[in-house]
Amino acid sequence: MNRLLLIIPATLMTLALFGCNEVHPPIQGRADPYQRSQVHFDSEELRRDTAVGQPIVVPNESGLLVVTIPIRSDIDQSLHVDYRVTFFDRTRTAIEHYGPFTKTLSPHTPDEIQVNATSTRAADFQVDFNYAR
Repeated sequence: MNRLLLIIPATLMTLALFGCNEVHPPIQGRADPYQRSQVHFDSEELRRDTAVGQPIVVPNESGLLVVTIPIRSDIDQSLHVDYRVTFFDRTRTAIEHYGPFTKTLSPHTPDEIQVNATSTRAADFQVDFNYAR
């Protein structure tokens, strides 16, 4: 019985000590079920208001990437969009950021955006569109 009286307080003290030093697990990110894309829109409305063709990516004579993105307003009015371009190296590390630039798209008229990388390390790109502010 005396032994039991000694074990109970010792156990409670041990639990109290461990309770004070509780280490919480790290908060981990959720897995993104979507693949990366080269062209992104900040809203569903802007995506619906535009028509975008397949980007054309070719190196120029100096080995720098030249990106051309066919785009047009798909509504019955001029559309003012801002866009930002990021160039990445082969490991998908961002190496250059450009913009924002503003482009006015005439209604239903084919147009394009063209951006040149300034580093021969550029291997990929991403362009982000939003309504001009």
